[in-house]
Amino acid sequence: MRTRKAIVFTAAILALVGSVPTVSAATTTPTAEGRAFVGAAPGLGLPAASVTGVTITPRQAGDRWTISIGYSLSFTAFETRNQFPFETWVDLWEQDSDDDDLVLRGKHVSTSASSQSRTATFRTNSDTLDTELGAEEIYARAFVKNLETGQVFQQSSLRVQLGV
Repeated sequence: MRTRKAIVFTAAILALVGSVPTVSAATTTPTAEGRAFVGAAPGLGLPAASVTGVTITPRQAGDRWTISIGYSLSFTAFETRNQFPFETWVDLWEQDSDDDDLVLRGKHVSTSASSQSRTATFRTNSDTLDTELGAEEIYARAFVKNLETGQVFQQSSLRVQLGV
């Protein structure tokens, strides 16, 4: 147990100080294609979870919208073996020319360090999604957080245009 605590504290300190890069498929701001990647020299990266394959599927029925977000979580063998606790959540964003608007925030859900596919669903009305003149472009951000080290990883979906 003492060794595990030492590893966790060392990982957290190094991640905060930034002297050792964290290895993950999604550790930077996503590109326009919804992908992000930061590489690290072999053997120098901290073990890190990742969020991949974020998709968004909006469905309209009158004034009501159901927006489903699918994503996958994967974890390193180190994280699985040491049973790190994680939480995951999804936020729904609307793209603007200036700062993007957070439209809906998802519920934080505890999860274990085992690879999994997840789906989050938002139900809302057109008024919530209608934040500006013209068509709306929305996207989702999926997150996973290591509760022991505080590391948070995210990935965004592609943008989807809505006619609200």
